[in-house]
Amino acid sequence: MRVHAILLAAGLSNRFEDDQSKILFSYQGKPLINYPLKTFVESSLFDTITLVANQKDMTLLYEYLQNSEKFSFIKVIEGGKTRHHSEEKALKYLKGQGIDGEDLISIHDVARPFIDQNKLKELIDCAKKHTSSVPAIKSRLIIVSSTTSLVSHQESYYRMQTPQTFLARELFYSYEKANIEKWNGVDTVECISKYTDTKAKIVKSSDLNMKVTYIEDLETIKRIIEKNDAKV
Repeated sequence: MRVHAILLAAGLSNRFEDDQSKILFSYQGKPLINYPLKTFVESSLFDTITLVANQKDMTLLYEYLQNSEKFSFIKVIEGGKTRHHSEEKALKYLKGQGIDGEDLISIHDVARPFIDQNKLKELIDCAKKHTSSVPAIKSRLIIVSSTTSLVSHQESYYRMQTPQTFLARELFYSYEKANIEKWNGVDTVECISKYTDTKAKIVKSSDLNMKVTYIEDLETIKRIIEKNDAKV
C-alpha cells in the first residue's frame, strides 16, 4: 500500500487581509507554505506529494519548490474555484497517473501549517489499519442561536481538521459521482460520507493544527507553539 499526499493551497486568502496569499506570508523568516511541506517531506510517509495552487501563485510556488532540493520532486497543479473542485482536480490527476485503488490518499489544507510530524504518522498508521483517518478535536460549547439553548449530546460533536485520509478507489468514486450530480462538499469527509458507507476514523488532535484564516491567527498559533514547546 502506497500513500499519496494532496496539499491544498488554491484558496484566495480573501479574509487574510494582506496583499499576498497567506501561504506565502512570511512567518519566522519563511513562507507559511514551507512548514507543511517540510513536515510532509521529512516524515517520509508519502510516496508522492501533489500541491494544488491557484493560478496567481503557480509560478511563485513552482519556482520555490524547484529552488529547494528537498521539495523539487513535488508536483504542482492548478486548483479549482472551490476546495471541492481542487480536490476533484487533484484526484483526477492522481488517477491519471495510474495509482492503485487500494493506495491511500491523504488530503491536507496547507492553511493548517503546523501539524505535528508525530501526529501525521499516527494518522497514516491509523488509515493503514482502518482505511481512513481524520484528525479532530472536541467542539466547544454549541448553542442554538435562535433559542440560545445548548445543543444536546455535546460530547458527540467534533471539529474536523486535516489531513483526511481514505482509500484511493473510494475517493475516486465519490468525487466522480459528485461531479455527475454537480454536488459540491465542504470537505473530504462530507463527500466520502455522501457516496460511500465508509466511516471516518477519528484521531484525537490539538489546536496546534488550527487553520490560519485571519492574519491575527498567527499570534494565536505562536502562543500555542510556545505553550506546547513545539518545534516548527
